[in-house]
Amino acid sequence: MRVPFPNPIRSLSGRLALAVAGAVALALLLLTGLSTWREVERYAAAKRELLRMTAQILAASAAQATAQGDESAAQSSLRAIAHGQALVYAAVERGDGEILAEQGIGLRLANDIDLDQGSVSPLALMTTRTLRVSVPILENARPIGRVVLVSDNRDLAGRIAEVGLTAALAGMLALALGLAVSMGLQRGVTRPLAALARTMDGVRLGHDYSKRAEAAGSREVGALAASFNDLLQAVNERDRAIARHNAGLEEEIRLRTHDLIEAKQSADEANAAKSVFLATMSHEIRTPMNGMLVMAELLASAELPPRQQRYAQVIAHSGQSLLAIINDILDFAKVESGRLDVERIPLSPRDVADTVVTLFAERAASAGLDLAAQIDGDVPRSLLGDPVRLGQVLGNFVSNALKFTAAGHVLVRMTMEASASGPVLCIAVSDTGIGIPEDRLAGIFTAFTQADQSIARRFGGTGLGLSIAERLIAAMGGRVGVESRLGAGSTFWARIPADGADPAAPPIRRAPSVSAAIRFDAVGGATRIALAADLEAAGFRPAEAGDGHWFIDAAALSASGRRPEGAGRVVALVPLGDASGTGLLRAGLADAVLRRPLTQAEWRPLLAALAEGVPLSVEVLAETSGAGDGTAASLPSFAGARVLLADDSAVNREVASEALGRFGVRDIVCVEDGQAAVEAAAAARFDLVLMDGSMPVLDGFSATAAIRAREARDGAGRVPIVALTAHVVGEGADSWRTAGMDGMLAKPFTLAQLGAVLAQHLTAAGGHATQTVPSQRPAAQASEDALLDEPTLANLEELGDRDFLARILRLYVAQAPQALAELDAGLASGDALALSRAAHSLKSMSANIGAVQLKDRAGAIERAARDGHPAGGLDLLADAVSGLSPLLARTLDALRLRLGMPDEDAQGGEATTGGRRAVG
Repeated sequence: MRVPFPNPIRSLSGRLALAVAGAVALALLLLTGLSTWREVERYAAAKRELLRMTAQILAASAAQATAQGDESAAQSSLRAIAHGQALVYAAVERGDGEILAEQGIGLRLANDIDLDQGSVSPLALMTTRTLRVSVPILENARPIGRVVLVSDNRDLAGRIAEVGLTAALAGMLALALGLAVSMGLQRGVTRPLAALARTMDGVRLGHDYSKRAEAAGSREVGALAASFNDLLQAVNERDRAIARHNAGLEEEIRLRTHDLIEAKQSADEANAAKSVFLATMSHEIRTPMNGMLVMAELLASAELPPRQQRYAQVIAHSGQSLLAIINDILDFAKVESGRLDVERIPLSPRDVADTVVTLFAERAASAGLDLAAQIDGDVPRSLLGDPVRLGQVLGNFVSNALKFTAAGHVLVRMTMEASASGPVLCIAVSDTGIGIPEDRLAGIFTAFTQADQSIARRFGGTGLGLSIAERLIAAMGGRVGVESRLGAGSTFWARIPADGADPAAPPIRRAPSVSAAIRFDAVGGATRIALAADLEAAGFRPAEAGDGHWFIDAAALSASGRRPEGAGRVVALVPLGDASGTGLLRAGLADAVLRRPLTQAEWRPLLAALAEGVPLSVEVLAETSGAGDGTAASLPSFAGARVLLADDSAVNREVASEALGRFGVRDIVCVEDGQAAVEAAAAARFDLVLMDGSMPVLDGFSATAAIRAREARDGAGRVPIVALTAHVVGEGADSWRTAGMDGMLAKPFTLAQLGAVLAQHLTAAGGHATQTVPSQRPAAQASEDALLDEPTLANLEELGDRDFLARILRLYVAQAPQALAELDAGLASGDALALSRAAHSLKSMSANIGAVQLKDRAGAIERAARDGHPAGGLDLLADAVSGLSPLLARTLDALRLRLGMPDEDAQGGEATTGGRRAVG
């Protein structure tokens, strides 16, 4: 709160009077001082003249006495003037300074002011009491002595007092005049100003802008008051304008708030639609992906020739990479928001390079380009990182290089560098392509940016891949860059920390007895660089002529029809998928066949054999073809483990039970809903719970929360619970975390993924020793029936025998019509939730048995029921549901035919297997 103004009249008039008095006093002091000063100066001048005149008269009268040395005559002259002119001392001195005669005080003052010295300071004159003058005594114009007179200045004080009195009278008169002028100013200026101040203070304190100041006083004060009144008038007009604006502001705010709410709702709906689309696409895409992955996994673990086994391994690796990349694309919002997660697990840089160059082998061959990877010997065997993300980045670099290279080669290099923070893995992809202009290099990693606008028209692409690669490497703690020269190719590189690196493999050294010369013929540029680098590191040296070991293209060797002259060992380079290598080996033209693009898994063992001088044969390659893959020919066993399986689909329960049986798990308790799972977990102790997310009565996430609450209440041990769900993006993707589950196994899952979950939780929970269970490899039969999904059927055949397939089919024959009946009931009652649940159940069991068309139809009905009825309302849903019955009949016929089972095999009730029990 502001303090009010003091009394303006008292304040202003007092200050004005004080100013006048102060000015008069100061002027009086200055005038008095100046007058006193001038008066003292005039006094000194007059005193000097008077004393000098008196001394000259005395000198004239005493001249004869001084010349004759007559002391009495000199005394008579002194006595004649001794009592005049306020003299206190008079003396006649001879020429030698001796006093001839003197009158007055006998003691001379030491501080007499000598008026003969010229000007005398008035201050000094006022601080002393005696003045002295001296004049010479002359005889015939010759000085014969001196007359000295000393006078006091007692009359000076009186003269100064007269000056002070005069100045005081003048000052009082001036003060009176000043106060009179001040009073006049108060009436004409200060009082109107004080009135104006009071008015302003009243406006300020009372916020009353209707008051006006009186325009009185001088012209200036009147103008000031008028300006203040104009200001108040402007404030009044502003208030009226604000009041008019406020009258319509509430309505304007209401309209804008409504628009904002609508815009927010539209944005939320668009975002929700995007999330639903991503979740739906993820759920639907992963089903056919499961068939490809399972088939590739089974094929890779089958007993195949080395070449076909390598193809199967490439398919399996490609499928895993494709699934990981699809997950990133479907959840691209993570990339946009910078919340991209990367794993930190052991990875092999050589395996990553092998997978990438093999993936792009066909594309490079079709473009006539040579593709190879060269890995330095000091690159560690493994380090901590994300193999999928690193492979995605390297694949992006290689894809870019192949896209913009018309002729020549593409070379992948991996080297190690030392930095202040530790060792760094350097990955570089060089090409001989079109290059990038220097002014475009700075923005090459910006999203949707390409070096030239014509690039998209000539080569395709969106310019998004490099931006994603940059973010992936940044998430790994590294950085990316590019070096390029227009027309001379480009090199894209990435550097990531080599944390947790294992020591590099021991270097390969050539035995002294092995020839060091190496010859190359018809070998591509990248392949030659990679071969030469490793060979030179092992102690070999390239030679242009003479004897030596030969690396030669298989086509050139076959065309020549004979071994190169003077050749030691001959290694034929064949493209991936070319079967001509076997003929060269049988004909004795080559000692070994090496597929290109080079893979470290094949090349390093061959280089070791060459350096050691051991024989090279096709068996060497056969042993190494599957060495780097790590596909297990047997599965770990968790015999003795007790598992609770909760899923509302009998087909899903049968498939999961059979998969668990492949790992030696026989003690399995199956329940159909979440409530039954809660009761089963309370009644007995389990080593692991596999919990479906969407179930009737109580969903899997609520069931998990109930189990956790019981454990906390009773102090029971925590049982591992793993979610079984096909929702890997969207709102349901992280529900298992909030529910308190210990992990998530996405549907569809592979045997390896299930085995990893079992190994993670059963070993820690039950402590069961893992043994190996032989893996069966039945051959899958092809089906051209469009009603069925062949990969899913092949996966079922891999999981079990004919009895298992018969049980699955019987369960499906029993439960699919029941789901159709529930669909009809939900449609009749208009219950969208019941309709959605029944459609989901039919879709889930159909997906697991390979009924692809029925699965798709049921999925569409589920989405329509969950998201709201379509434009045609219930009629369209009724038409869709009515079409499911004949489709189910055709599907059952196709399944019986595909699985080779007559009708009677599929009509019985549900059988009980091994140690598996159904509950609820």
